[in-house]
Amino acid sequence: MSITYDVIVVGSGPAGACAAWGLAKAGVAVTVIEKAALPRYKTCGGGIVGRAMQALPLDVRHVVEQDCHTAQLNVLPAGLSFTTHRATPIVSMTMRDQFDYALLSTAQTAGAVVHQQCAVERVSFHSDFVTVATNKGSMKAKFVIAADGAISTVARTMGMADGRVLIPALEYEVTVSPDQLDRFQNTARFDFDLLPHGYAWAFPKQQHLSIGVLSTRQRGSDLKSSMARYLDLLGCGSVIRVDRHGFVIPIRPRRGPFVDKRILLVGDAAGFADPVTGEGISFAIRSGLMAAQSLIDGRFEEESVRSEYTRSLTETILPELQAGRWLARLLYDFPRIRSWAFSQQGQRLCEVVTDVMTGKRTYRDLAFTPRTLLKLLTPHWFKRAGYRSAWPRDGQA
Repeated sequence: MSITYDVIVVGSGPAGACAAWGLAKAGVAVTVIEKAALPRYKTCGGGIVGRAMQALPLDVRHVVEQDCHTAQLNVLPAGLSFTTHRATPIVSMTMRDQFDYALLSTAQTAGAVVHQQCAVERVSFHSDFVTVATNKGSMKAKFVIAADGAISTVARTMGMADGRVLIPALEYEVTVSPDQLDRFQNTARFDFDLLPHGYAWAFPKQQHLSIGVLSTRQRGSDLKSSMARYLDLLGCGSVIRVDRHGFVIPIRPRRGPFVDKRILLVGDAAGFADPVTGEGISFAIRSGLMAAQSLIDGRFEEESVRSEYTRSLTETILPELQAGRWLARLLYDFPRIRSWAFSQQGQRLCEVVTDVMTGKRTYRDLAFTPRTLLKLLTPHWFKRAGYRSAWPRDGQA
């Protein structure tokens, strides 16, 4: 096989599928290459937050198993519990194999060519094109979009600068009795202080629970022991079946550049996961669409494409991730301050983060800095000191 395209997209997740869709509908000759057989299982909690749904230009409601209009956050062992509600879903639950395949199928309908069970072996840059060698032969393209996840083969083989922080996570697909499953319906649950520097989650699906733990520390966390404790805490000590999966999440972007040698990095390959929650689908979708639009607006000229994509990221995703890191530091690096913060302003903090997850606000809108975090946590002190607060007042959603 030796085929030439305008664009080769490596990886069929949300970033790759959205990029391919954006290009195909504009009449660009684009292919998606995926190393697995499709639809393929993807290790993920499968919670699509509201802002991700808003970013999607496609309708995927048919693969949503359950909408959660309620989110519950517990701080253990302090015994603190906070609940937020929204009229629109905070999190929509799905299985990633079905969600990703729905996006990819739409890209195919628009004209994208898909090569499955096609693994990248090496990538080489030439003056005006890129060659991608796979186990099924070579392909050429004017540009390559690397949407091949946290362990990006494209970025690695091209020697692109990294600098990401990859954190460990465990996710179990847990089959329980119908009575146990009913206890979790329509609520996305999050638990802090089960393990240091991390959190746990329980997401209800149609026939099982997706339960997970993550640590923002790259080493030293015993996630398996934490998961065992969490299953007991949830009352899932006796289960019908457990499927166990481990993965890593990039909670800090690459040093950049995010486009080099006709390669554009998107999604986890670029390190675009939310530093507060580890959620990566929102920025995967957005960066995939941005990459496609940058190629179109840049008329497939290398310097113009680089300028367009860099500008788009600099104006949107990168400052949002930077703003979120201030809140992440509070939650994970200073446990005593976190416990005090939740004891004093827990509901307020949960409402704010829920607004960010549903797309009503952004971290940048809230101007997350050390000063504004202190405004949130000690509003009365700052009022006496004459500072104006950028945070919503009590009772405001």
